[in-house]
Amino acid sequence: MKRILAAALLLAAASAYAEIRLHEGRRPIAGTAMRPGVAAFSPAPIPSDWVVSGNPVTEVAEVSETHDGSANVYLWRTTASTFRWTHHSDEIITILDGDVFITEADGKRHHLTPGDVAHFPVGSVQLWEVPKTLLKSAILKHREPPLVEASLRWMRRARALVAG
Repeated sequence: MKRILAAALLLAAASAYAEIRLHEGRRPIAGTAMRPGVAAFSPAPIPSDWVVSGNPVTEVAEVSETHDGSANVYLWRTTASTFRWTHHSDEIITILDGDVFITEADGKRHHLTPGDVAHFPVGSVQLWEVPKTLLKSAILKHREPPLVEASLRWMRRARALVAG
């Protein structure tokens, strides 16, 4: 067991070192910032069969993408409407302007206003009721291939065993 834990720690350290070297060798490390008022929004229509009422005009602006492509940050806005949303990725949102009433599949209802943060797991479905134009930031975390995902889970467990 000690050898497995030592190997896991060595692999984690090598991975972190490789991550740093990747950035050092390719480009300077810099963050991304964007003001919604100057973002280049593009049309991103909600599928018509998801729309319950209204005629939403929906747009998106990509803010950033992680170097490995596993996550993206967007600004997203839509006009007043009601629709069912199916999440194809884990999504973490922050409401920037407007408000929304979100009803979960179990009937739990949330009223989100500017500054509120929410997480929607991949595969979840909610009813979104948008009374006026809504602007949110969204972080979409894409699923890893099953083998990579299993390896990452194993690494987290090994680190937890060593730390705990």
